[in-house]
Amino acid sequence: MPGRSIPVVTYHHISPAGRGLTISPEIFEDHLRVLDKKGWKTLSGEEFLFFLQRDEIPKKCVLLSFDDGFADNYIYAYPILKKYNMKALLFVATSFIEEKGRERNNFIPLSHREAWPLAFTERRSEVMCTWDELKEMERNRVFDIQSHGHTHRIPQYFKEDKYQEIREDLIISKKTLEEKLSKVVSHLAWPKGNYNQRGIIIATEVGFKALYTTERGPNTNKNLKMLKRLPVKRRDGRWLLRRLAIYSSGLLSKLYLSVRI
Repeated sequence: MPGRSIPVVTYHHISPAGRGLTISPEIFEDHLRVLDKKGWKTLSGEEFLFFLQRDEIPKKCVLLSFDDGFADNYIYAYPILKKYNMKALLFVATSFIEEKGRERNNFIPLSHREAWPLAFTERRSEVMCTWDELKEMERNRVFDIQSHGHTHRIPQYFKEDKYQEIREDLIISKKTLEEKLSKVVSHLAWPKGNYNQRGIIIATEVGFKALYTTERGPNTNKNLKMLKRLPVKRRDGRWLLRRLAIYSSGLLSKLYLSVRI
């Protein structure tokens, strides 16, 4: 029978701008406020791996994750996480990250549709975190910075059977993060959730231990190669608690997904 699970929650933007992949700072704070009030523990990547591989998974543990490395994570999510003494993983595409910090006093929050194209241009530092910002968040043990590939173009390589490009992309990402942040990088979130068995083999050979998908479901066993995640909605903390209760149980999540599908 499926046992206890550690749910993984996925965010992209924390910002007052737009819809889609954006959660407002007020809703995000309500998520953390409710987690704090109800005694939930947010995990670092290292803690997640440790607990998931134990025979008995502890109750009320959750991994918060953010994809891409948008600057609004630094401006809005970071201070709220610090306020509640909570942690999260931040998966960054290293080609999006510029070296130096920049003035954020006049930061203009953009919707995902507006911000995303800029990540691939020389204006990327307007919408993406810089290395200085990532180092600060890592140093303060708030965001655990991990890999989202280098170019965010890995899905294109799957389509064209260019597996050497996948290997090179992952090697560059891992090496860059480890050199810039002086740490071992073991976690990879597949860009757009695209992966296959050969991709899993390559990522494992490169040195990644935990591979994250965009598929919903529980994380109840010691298979770290296809970790499931729950995308958040623009709903309050009570909504999040209900989903965490479901995805903390292998049995409940299995029943829920069978009905949902």
